[in-house]
Amino acid sequence: MEELVNLDDLQALEEKDPGGMLEAVESFPRQCAEALRLGREITRLPSREGIGRLAYLGMGGSAIGGDVLRVLVKEDMGLPFTVHRNYRLPATLGPDTLVVAASYSGNTEETLSAFEDAVHLGCRILVLTSGGTLMERAREKGFPCMNIPGGLQPRAALGYLSLPAAVVLERLGLLEGFIKVAHEAVDFLEGKARDWGRLSSTGRNFAKQLARRLAGKVPVVYGTEGLLDVAAYRWKCQFNENSKVPSFHHSLPEMNHNEIVGWHRLDDLTRKVEAIFLVEEDAHPRLAKRVEITAEILGERVGGVTVIRVGGRTRVEKLFGAMYLGDFVSAYLALLNGVDPTPVEVITLLKERMAREG
Repeated sequence: MEELVNLDDLQALEEKDPGGMLEAVESFPRQCAEALRLGREITRLPSREGIGRLAYLGMGGSAIGGDVLRVLVKEDMGLPFTVHRNYRLPATLGPDTLVVAASYSGNTEETLSAFEDAVHLGCRILVLTSGGTLMERAREKGFPCMNIPGGLQPRAALGYLSLPAAVVLERLGLLEGFIKVAHEAVDFLEGKARDWGRLSSTGRNFAKQLARRLAGKVPVVYGTEGLLDVAAYRWKCQFNENSKVPSFHHSLPEMNHNEIVGWHRLDDLTRKVEAIFLVEEDAHPRLAKRVEITAEILGERVGGVTVIRVGGRTRVEKLFGAMYLGDFVSAYLALLNGVDPTPVEVITLLKERMAREG
């Protein structure tokens, strides 16, 4: 497939990326540092006494912040933690529930509806938003509201939609040591920004190399259960929204008990598929062997296979590093496919029709 843009031509990248998605991706470490600061500054926190569970409300680019938060802190807190992507909340939530209601725009109708359910159920509520109706309602009802910076696509605001809430959890005494680890992860991400950013040439830039490999293909992303299952879902969503291509994800070992059978033989359809595996460098030996064998089996049934061994000193570095790579790859792939990574015109169309048709 002929490339539509030279990924090492900085002027061409700027011309093909008028919305500045690559710049937003590169600035992610700074966003994370700012998000940690915002979490320390918010006042009027909910009471810690009697909190028995957590719930995160959101959709799309806002909801992924809840997935990140859940997988990073649930084990350390020892409390039930659920992420809700819907209009309604279960009646099992109540005064013992700390709810984080997140909508980057502040106008997501599903989240606004679930927020009203949380109010009705007597939950304790913390709001993350850049403005809109959600901010107005939170302030009217006296709930603490973190005003995060606007001007980004929701999917490019992942640091703002996850880290401030984690800082609040530590300030409430539900977590210990997360803030220090998160600050260390910012330094880690700054190094990755240099490795994968625009100034790094294709010859030594794995993100650019992988994007070129994926041009014209359908990426199917598999992550090992836990941290990298969340990362795989993030990759899938970024391929959809940034690259404007179909993409799918699943987790191991579960996919070994169902989806692997669907890759029956190499044909016109499966030749267009690139299977990407995300596995921790220090994964359980049996899980690592399972990934190795699965990749070998799929190598005979799809167009290509890429195995990425994810490193990092902490869970935060592993998860954020894996997601960060996917952000770069999806933005570069968009440009190779000849599309602007920033707009999401189909989502805008859907929202307009929903509003118009009641």
